Amino acid sequence: MNWLVVKLSRRMYSGECNKASRQKAEINMTLSQRTVLIIVSTFIVLLIILAATSDVILLKSFASLERTVLTGNVQRVRNEIDKTFDELDSTSQDFSDYLLKSGTTNISNYNTQTFVNHHVDIVLVFSSSGQILFSQAVDFHHHKPVTLPENYLVQLARVPTLAAPTTNKVVSGVILLGDEPLQLFLRPVHDSGVMVLVGRYLDDDEVRRISTLTTFSVQLFTTVSGTKTAEVAHVLADFKKGIVSPHMVLDSDRIAGYSLFKDLSGQPVLIARLVEKRVLYGQGKAAIAYVLLSLLIAGTVFCFAMLFFIKGTILKRIEFLSGTVKKLSSEPNPFSRLPLSGENDELTELAGSINAMLDSIEVAENSTRDSEERYRILFERAPDSIFIIGLDGEEVGKIISANRAAAEQHGYTIDELCKMSIFDINIDVDKENTASLIKRISGGEWITKEVWHSKKDKSRFPMEVHAGMVKIQGCSYILAFDRDITIRKLAEESDRMYLERIRQLNAELKRKANDLAAANYELESFNYSVSHDMRGPLTRISGYCQIMLEEDVVLDPQIKSYIGRIHESGLWLNEMIDAMLHLAQLARAELIPELVDLSKLTEELTAELKLLEPDRNTKTVVMKDVIAAGDPSLLKILITNLLNNAWKYSSGIKDACIEFGMRKEETGPVYFIRDNGAGFDMKLSSKLFKVFSRLHDSSEFSGTGIGLATAQRIVARHGGRIWAEAEIGRGATFFFTLQPDMPSIGPRS
Repeated sequence: MNWLVVKLSRRMYSGECNKASRQKAEINMTLSQRTVLIIVSTFIVLLIILAATSDVILLKSFASLERTVLTGNVQRVRNEIDKTFDELDSTSQDFSDYLLKSGTTNISNYNTQTFVNHHVDIVLVFSSSGQILFSQAVDFHHHKPVTLPENYLVQLARVPTLAAPTTNKVVSGVILLGDEPLQLFLRPVHDSGVMVLVGRYLDDDEVRRISTLTTFSVQLFTTVSGTKTAEVAHVLADFKKGIVSPHMVLDSDRIAGYSLFKDLSGQPVLIARLVEKRVLYGQGKAAIAYVLLSLLIAGTVFCFAMLFFIKGTILKRIEFLSGTVKKLSSEPNPFSRLPLSGENDELTELAGSINAMLDSIEVAENSTRDSEERYRILFERAPDSIFIIGLDGEEVGKIISANRAAAEQHGYTIDELCKMSIFDINIDVDKENTASLIKRISGGEWITKEVWHSKKDKSRFPMEVHAGMVKIQGCSYILAFDRDITIRKLAEESDRMYLERIRQLNAELKRKANDLAAANYELESFNYSVSHDMRGPLTRISGYCQIMLEEDVVLDPQIKSYIGRIHESGLWLNEMIDAMLHLAQLARAELIPELVDLSKLTEELTAELKLLEPDRNTKTVVMKDVIAAGDPSLLKILITNLLNNAWKYSSGIKDACIEFGMRKEETGPVYFIRDNGAGFDMKLSSKLFKVFSRLHDSSEFSGTGIGLATAQRIVARHGGRIWAEAEIGRGATFFFTLQPDMPSIGPRS
């Protein structure tokens, strides 16, 4: 429908032109400015990436090298402190040898200079029980004796018990003596049980001595130092993580390394701290800054050179091409083309591509005109009405275009229809439905519906509408195909008349069925009346016969036999009349369905039968919780007749058994009463449920022949069926169902 696209495009052309003008005003940055922006932005981004990379990679390398050097220096300081333990080891060995040779525990003959020469501050001798036998203290840095406070002696007396012995029974470590760290060495005097302890304070003088030897600024502080709490916590946390030589950046110019010393029980007690200036890191930052500054200067020069080159060789020619294209767009000429330069480059290829595009557009326009003509003919000559209806903004429901069939069917011209809304040609009843249909179509649904349209002369006619949403030039429209279905509606009306005739015939058939039911009722009433009329004479005859038999009247035996047979026949006929009356009552009784516990009802009835004949040995099996829906009184009569039948025909069996149960089938529950009595021949099963029909001789089994007929009528009134399965001498089973749509509940688990 290219011609329709062109037609709708003309409607939107003015709006699109205004929109394009606004967008052009907003995008006023030239290609030269965008080129400058792209080059400068690219260079700045690259510079930032380079700076970030340098900071992450190079500075990280400098920091790693800095930490390596710092770790080595910390190890040198620790080695120097560990040398003290070697000296204390040698000194303790000398004192041990002396005590062993002299056989004494007193070395008071050693003067202060001897302690100074051995670089020790404390010497103690312990007995095997840990008692201090001898103690001596000096300040070897100042060459003078000192006195150990009592609390120091008490603390030193616990050293042998705190120390964890090694394989050679030599113990070394650091303890806090008061607030001062003390390096000590504890050695046994061979196997005598006596131990010698020598120690040296790690005081300020000792720290200065170590700093002098290592040329580093060394600080020692305990793990409980109040002034170093945060730093101590950080360093101890690193040691717990397994870091052997942790470090901490103190500020931008200083970094500190640490080494941990433990006491005799293995707990952290002393931390050596080495502080250095961040020379390597500072040099790395300076080098990176110089490199980035050099790149910035070189990049700026490069950007200006590139911009000058692009301006002269590319942008100038692009501006020329742009001006030429604008001239072609402002002065449309299907034969105008862009001039091609002599240079063989991308811009020349672009100009050639634009010329090729212009050639393709010319060919496409010619093809579009041909296609438009074909679709226009198809649209205008279609036998059904075709509408294009607006779906956006203020055009909702407005007829944008219509074909000739639409105009002829509605009695308008095409121009008149295009000035109208779809609501104008809908009758009032369908206008609200039309708004609902437009909403469904807006959701993307294609609908087919029958509506009524009105013509120009106000007459109306039925239409079948098939409509959906289409997109044309980015706008939404409804494309509707409307077909006049007046002829089809007439045919449907004719079908409706035939259906009405069929309904009338069905009603007539129903009336005849009601008449038949009335006739059946009259017949039952007649049976009832005849039964009543017969009861009076039979009662009198039976009464006279009974009087003659009971009175002491001398009668011929043959006559007396005849009178007895007349009396018995009268009683039997009276029972037959009662049965017929009862059967007539069943036909007229109202059916009131309820839930009936058939199991409980069967148990009660079998109990009554056993009371009537207590000498009979009959086993009864009743399935529990069999509940069915039906009229309680009728179901009681049904079960009574079937149980009486089973009880009667199993009377001659020694181990008689009567069973009641239910089984589930696809059509619903099937109830049954089974006995192992006389049974019957299945060839005679068709006579079972007929009135007065008997399969056994009355001399063998008494009965009126109405019990099973009564059962059949009760089951029929409940919408079910009844049947039997039997074998002569092996009993019989009577099955019955109830109305399928009545609620039924089977045995509970």
